[in-house]
Amino acid sequence: MGVVTGTFNGFLVTRLGLPSLAVTIGTLTLYRGIAEIILGSSAVTGFPNSYDKVGTSPIPGTEFTWTLGIFVVLAVIFGVVLHATPLGRSLFAIGLNKDTAFFSGIRVKRIKLLLYTLSGVICAGAGILWTFQYASSRYDAGMGLELDVVTVVLFGGVSIFGGRGTIVGVIMAVCVIGGIQSALTLINVSAQAQEVVTGCLLIISVVLPNSGATLSQLRTRRARAVPSRS
Repeated sequence: MGVVTGTFNGFLVTRLGLPSLAVTIGTLTLYRGIAEIILGSSAVTGFPNSYDKVGTSPIPGTEFTWTLGIFVVLAVIFGVVLHATPLGRSLFAIGLNKDTAFFSGIRVKRIKLLLYTLSGVICAGAGILWTFQYASSRYDAGMGLELDVVTVVLFGGVSIFGGRGTIVGVIMAVCVIGGIQSALTLINVSAQAQEVVTGCLLIISVVLPNSGATLSQLRTRRARAVPSRS
């Protein structure tokens, strides 16, 4: 299902030319509605005990859970692909300017379709791990985590306009934001208040990287205005 839904998103964006933001938000609601029709309002439980251990029990011989181990392995794989392969350089080029990338010989539509499919696979895997960890499945499981994901990515130094970012930065953002949320939970801060903190971090992540460009534009405008006044 991750392959199917991710590819469907990619088809709408790359082949039909629809805005990616509108497509992903629309299909998010669509897929969640389908899940609600299939599962209903009740939770699905009764998973085998061997499944439940994936999200709670440590890897044999270590103190790390299987979820953390999978995260580390994927981080290493995608870090190498993104920063040490031609495909990774192509992704940065598409993010900077897709038209320039296209005229440079990069198959923009094919790569973007592949990325949407891969995103669907990773999201499906995350959903499976979430289900195993809590030993239950509901149509609204993980609702609201979209904002956390966007916050982590932007806080990790990935540009919202594309073309800039590192896997290391995202991993550090995961550790920082995860640590903040855990600390707030330990001191009994409500979930609503934690959403305020997440929102503030999201705003800061957008404002700070673009503040330098904004200041330089203001200085340029002032410099141009001075001769015209004189």
